Amino acid sequence: MAYYQSPRWTNEIADCSMPMTFDTYSNCSFGCLYCFAQFQRGIGGAKESYLHKDVKNVSVDKIKRMFTDPDKYAGQFAPYIKARKVMQWGGMSDEFDGFEKQRGKTLELMRFFKEIDYPLCFSTKAAWFTEDDRYMSLIEGQKNWNFKFSIITLDEAKAKRIEKGVPTPEQRLEAIRRIAEAGAGGATLRLRPFIIGISTPTYLDLITEAHKRGATAMSTEFFCVEQRSPTLKAFMPEINELAGFDVMEFYKKYSVSTGYLRLNRKVKEPFMRNMKAKCDELGMRFYVSDAHFKELCCNGSCCGLPADWNYSRGQWCEALQIAKNNPEGIVTFDDVCKDINALVSQFEWRQASGYNCNSSEKRAKFEGMTMADYMRYLWNNPQNGQSPYKLFEGALVPAGKDTNGNIIYKFNGARF
Repeated sequence: MAYYQSPRWTNEIADCSMPMTFDTYSNCSFGCLYCFAQFQRGIGGAKESYLHKDVKNVSVDKIKRMFTDPDKYAGQFAPYIKARKVMQWGGMSDEFDGFEKQRGKTLELMRFFKEIDYPLCFSTKAAWFTEDDRYMSLIEGQKNWNFKFSIITLDEAKAKRIEKGVPTPEQRLEAIRRIAEAGAGGATLRLRPFIIGISTPTYLDLITEAHKRGATAMSTEFFCVEQRSPTLKAFMPEINELAGFDVMEFYKKYSVSTGYLRLNRKVKEPFMRNMKAKCDELGMRFYVSDAHFKELCCNGSCCGLPADWNYSRGQWCEALQIAKNNPEGIVTFDDVCKDINALVSQFEWRQASGYNCNSSEKRAKFEGMTMADYMRYLWNNPQNGQSPYKLFEGALVPAGKDTNGNIIYKFNGARF
């Protein structure tokens, strides 16, 4: 039997607190029009299989071996697992979707992870599992399991069209309530992607409703448009109708890039201010996964994990928080390199599992570098798109070098 190969290293490793990300299935039964995974998977040789919802699951036995004997079976993930860093579950597929109802592989693995008491952060749009005793008996009281529920609007009619096959916003809010009442590691509202015209009419009410159901945090990120994706182009007329304007043209006009379009900071600022003010009013922790305004996160895990959780500190979101909270406003590579060296120095960049190393130019440039070497390269090359300076568009700016020749960055971000 052919199995799906997971976990993988996220392509957002430079600023991700949970860079080891895991999916149970190779495909997702949901059909969300904005899904970035389908824009990536729906191309090349795998396009037909993906679009026709062909699916493979991971080998449960293999995953168990990875976590029970990481030195022998986990390969480049061994240091991460041995350090018991939180694993992100649900990066490219939903672990509680229709395929899970049929196959139950997530349930098998949850039983195992409960046995070894491993810290997990789930990301889902599903609700049914929170009404299933098989799942909830495992979740109840599991303090190191956090659940993020994606909801982008309270408008049921719009949600039904843009998130095909997904439970209603109200059903997902009720799922938040059941998780919150189960006494696990917390429920988070994942207001991502935030889409102007679709999210904006109800977003503040959505935050309030999530808080009423027991959500202790929220995380947001604005929709990005991959204008080169034929799949997204096919979906755009319906997205435009729901938003009430030509989304692609709007992004072309107010983005700072080409190809992969991301709205500029000025467009996003009033919405970010409103969301943070609402969270402050309600006593919720506020987080931003968007490259813009990530400095507003309550701590260095932009997905919403509390500061005392064992996530990776070797990334630029953590650097932003250090600089923001430093009276001198500075951060050095030494402040973030401990986890970088501990977690990703044992394998070469070009061999990183699941990481996009397909560019022949990049492969030649970074030949022989470990992933830790690559992270240090990003830190010390401000013009690189994944450097602290470029990634956050000036929220951290170069301010000299330390005695090791590494750049010192100074905080220049927003303080709402």
